[in-house]
Amino acid sequence: MIKSPSLAGNGAGKKYAPKKHLSITGFLFVLPAVLYFLVVYMYPFINSIILTFIETRGANTSFVGFKFYTRVLQDPLFWRSMLNTLYLTAISVPVTILLALITALLMDKMTSRVFRNTLQIASLLPMMMSLIAAALIFQWIFDPVYGILNNLLEVLGFKRKGWLTTPELVIPSLSVITIWLRIGFDATILLAGLQAIPSHYYEAAIIDGASPTKSFFKITLPLLNPQLVLVLISEIIFTIKSFEQVFITTGGGPANASRVIILHLYEAAFKWFNFGEASVIALLLFIMLMLLSIFQWVVLRKKVEY
Repeated sequence: MIKSPSLAGNGAGKKYAPKKHLSITGFLFVLPAVLYFLVVYMYPFINSIILTFIETRGANTSFVGFKFYTRVLQDPLFWRSMLNTLYLTAISVPVTILLALITALLMDKMTSRVFRNTLQIASLLPMMMSLIAAALIFQWIFDPVYGILNNLLEVLGFKRKGWLTTPELVIPSLSVITIWLRIGFDATILLAGLQAIPSHYYEAAIIDGASPTKSFFKITLPLLNPQLVLVLISEIIFTIKSFEQVFITTGGGPANASRVIILHLYEAAFKWFNFGEASVIALLLFIMLMLLSIFQWVVLRKKVEY
């Protein structure tokens, strides 16, 4: 009779604690990323909050409470920049998402892989360009004298427009830059969502006699909701943070008609050297973006199909 070795003798049933050196190794791998986050993000964030409550004059630093908060909230220029930012967002975001959706649908329906890849690369090319270069290009396009857009209008028999010098036209003109830059990014995300939709859903809809329009609204859009929510949140954040295209093309003019919140923050810090007010503006902007993202996620999450 063969006796099996004793389980107790082999130490079966005992709980072995993980080796200490393995946990230390894992900690050391994570440590650089943690230090980078603390130094680059957390320290400036905490320091900017502290700056909102103190005022420095020369070598003297004093606690001023909510003085800077009151000053910012009572500043008409702050509210003007907020309204301009919301106006820019209201134009850019829906148009960008709509054009990106059309582009994604075109790429998804293309049978030729060469044409589809060409269109996808062409739509992503603006993202490879720096915002400053894009702003300079559109500054030339919108130029009232030498701009190609006004020259084209003149050839067609229309009057020249001051696209960047007329208060009523400057925000819509700036939104064109944002739309041009962001269509490719959104179209790529939406294309990935379209290609993830099972084809048998559309085959069943055809058998049931559903039209292409009905299939789009009953199948495509509901199943594309996760990607639509993602691009909506990212576009709102990107547009609210617009700075380079405004700074290069108009500098906030004419008559503060294109002054956006990030430009106002920049000038408060580096033109007027009022770091307390600039920190308040940055903190208010952070809170606004955080609440907006939470609101969108909570409200739209119920409509998202996973």
